[in-house]
Amino acid sequence: GVCSLGCLTWPTLTSCAVGCFGDSHTEGIYGAPWVDELQRRLRRECVNFGRNAWTCKSVQRRAAQAPILDEAVVLAGTNDAMMELAARAGNTGMLSVYRGLNQLPAEYVPSIESFATSFKELLSSVRAEKVAVLSLPPLGESDGRAAELLSHYNQEIYRLVEEDERAIYVPFGEALEKRSGEDFDASSPAFSQTIAQMFAHTALRRLPFGPSFDTLGSFYGREAVHDKIHLTEKSARILVDLLVDVLEPEPQAIR
Repeated sequence: GVCSLGCLTWPTLTSCAVGCFGDSHTEGIYGAPWVDELQRRLRRECVNFGRNAWTCKSVQRRAAQAPILDEAVVLAGTNDAMMELAARAGNTGMLSVYRGLNQLPAEYVPSIESFATSFKELLSSVRAEKVAVLSLPPLGESDGRAAELLSHYNQEIYRLVEEDERAIYVPFGEALEKRSGEDFDASSPAFSQTIAQMFAHTALRRLPFGPSFDTLGSFYGREAVHDKIHLTEKSARILVDLLVDVLEPEPQAIR
């Protein structure tokens, strides 16, 4: 079931804590985790506020209830983009599920305009002196329709970051290499296959001596996202490297 935001509890944070807000990319279950490695590199507490399947609106609700932080990381918008792709593909089932998971009204129509509104509210809700805002990684690994839509989303992220003096745009999506050439298909049959592969890869990864997400993605020629959605270990390492450069470790990063 979906836990209402009112039942969430927050850890006691030390000074100089870094809050990491986002969706499954940040939660780090279905893709390579990175928050713990960021904490190791920065030598500061990094708190994972990510949750699978959350849109910007849900991430904004979580940020609004989080404690005041020294610094924050935001990586959000992939699920907003997937919902828009699903709407274009006529995948009403996926839309209904994601509306429910994110407490969105039944009449909610995903669009870049609704995304921009939610993302602006999200940035306003993050209570931190510095906010590192990551651009979105690819869906699939081609220059097709999904890549075109994500380019527009990242342009909106960049525009909104420029309006917030605390925020720094981190070009994460731009740093990832797309090799497989597969586009992201959000139609009902294709999306169901992608989710099935997501679960299968995660189960294999959790086995004793199980293969990495890097290895699982490589079976399909993928390098950035192992299941067309979630990060490989290589992508997670790139993400951490970018954030370490922005968040200025104290006093010296461990490499």
